Amino acid sequence: MQSVTFKSPDDGSRLTFEVTYRDKDEIAFNVSVHTSTFSGTAASSTFMVLPPDHMFQAMADSWQGWKTPLTWSDLESRVSFESTCDSTGHVKITVKLTDIHFESYLYAVLRYEAGQLEGMANELSSIFR
Repeated sequence: MQSVTFKSPDDGSRLTFEVTYRDKDEIAFNVSVHTSTFSGTAASSTFMVLPPDHMFQAMADSWQGWKTPLTWSDLESRVSFESTCDSTGHVKITVKLTDIHFESYLYAVLRYEAGQLEGMANELSSIFR
């Protein structure tokens, strides 16, 4: 299995992507969030959607900030991301993870710096390509 982890310089929170299965039509993966107070994991897939590395590449391409949030979600919204960046290079990625029965949610806001975006996009692309 391939995985990448992005550590927040703000508080040490971690966002992890782990590929669990792939074929020509789909990549299945888990997304995990670990903060100082809670953690969780949700299964996701690229079935009928682009992989999340496309959102991360769009963030890296616009490292000086973007006006409207950049988003990604899988087909069933088990995993979704929304990112914002202010003019000083502070990036917020809001992560929403949903359990298998769609009854429970984990919602976390992770903070990164614009200077991390290119490396994050490259690492994520390496496991989805």
